[in-house]
Amino acid sequence: MITKAQFKRAIERQEFSVVYQPIVVLADGRCAGAEVLVRWQREDGALLPPDRFLAAAQQHGYLNAITDRVLQQTVSDLAPTLRAHRGLHVAVNIPAQDVNSGRILEVLDATLDGTGILPAQLWLEITEGSSMETLPSRETLSRARERGHPIALDDFGTGYSSLRYLHELPCDVLKLDRSFVIGIGTDHEHPVLACIIDLARKLKLKIVAEGVETPVQARYLEQACVDYAQGWHYARPMLAAEFARYCDLAAGRTGLPLSSLSSLSLHAPDSSLASLGADHVAEVVLMPDAQSPQ
Repeated sequence: MITKAQFKRAIERQEFSVVYQPIVVLADGRCAGAEVLVRWQREDGALLPPDRFLAAAQQHGYLNAITDRVLQQTVSDLAPTLRAHRGLHVAVNIPAQDVNSGRILEVLDATLDGTGILPAQLWLEITEGSSMETLPSRETLSRARERGHPIALDDFGTGYSSLRYLHELPCDVLKLDRSFVIGIGTDHEHPVLACIIDLARKLKLKIVAEGVETPVQARYLEQACVDYAQGWHYARPMLAAEFARYCDLAAGRTGLPLSSLSSLSLHAPDSSLASLGADHVAEVVLMPDAQSPQ
């Protein structure tokens, strides 16, 4: 049982930190960016993943503080890299309560102010299993999109609202939950996976596969024309300085700027069909010249 006092002390001591796990372009294996995972390094030495503390943080009223901490740390860590490589984009998982209330818009403005990071360099992820209220969340996400923030639907297919979210909320990117990926190449391969990929293609959504751990999974997803993948098959999570070096090495190996390593073109907000979950994450994906969805 995590108490309110423990959260208060953890915020004061800045015990919440983030690490970055690279994402690759499936077509050629090049580095496309990274997902940022929040962890709680407790005073007693225990390292807690987000599914161990976020629900309690919401219950005790500290979820906003953790959200703000993740945004501030991500911007602080990656601002130099984002300014140097305008093709890098960060997608941050936003709690449903912040989307419903619209609070996140003011937080984003304040966090990005003076950093040199463009709005289009910050993606907003909403989690499919969270309690989104359709009308206010649609308003918030539409306003965010007008400012240039792309919208990604995380953990797709794990809850009861997948198709409703696609129909009612603006969306540019669909993230395949690892539960669909893990069965690839086994007797437990999920027949729904191919249908989800086909649906995303018809809706002109880009696809990110999470939890890729084997060559068989990577090969299947590449042949299915999934755009991006992340997981231990490619790289472990790393600190910001190591990730920055990782990006520089990737650019050096190809002889191209990072903005040329992939071409992610998002469709226009008015053509879209259109929640903090187990992970409170940010994800970096490459797009050319940091342009807003076109």
